[in-house]
Amino acid sequence: MSAAASQDRAIVYSEFANDPEYRELLELFDEAVPERQRCLIEAFRAGRIPELQTLAHQLKGAGGGFGFPGLTDRAADLEAACKQGGPDRIAAELDRMLTYLQRIAV
Repeated sequence: MSAAASQDRAIVYSEFANDPEYRELLELFDEAVPERQRCLIEAFRAGRIPELQTLAHQLKGAGGGFGFPGLTDRAADLEAACKQGGPDRIAAELDRMLTYLQRIAV
């Protein structure tokens, strides 16, 4: 397995994971992940790219606020793909985003 493939499967923890004051917020964020994934997939499948772009923008901000810079990066890439990319690029960036969200652990 390549280093990149291994990194794509590694569990992702918040930069604030060791801060007890963030524990409850991180748990709430983690509980919301499945619903966020569902909304992303639903918007894509329905061809609602402006909605998908908005969801990506929201996750871009959430990534920084909750200590997940990788989430911010992937959300920014998905947002850019929604603005400028075709369906294949959007699908690829959405897949990267969904894979990252699956790796988040609290």
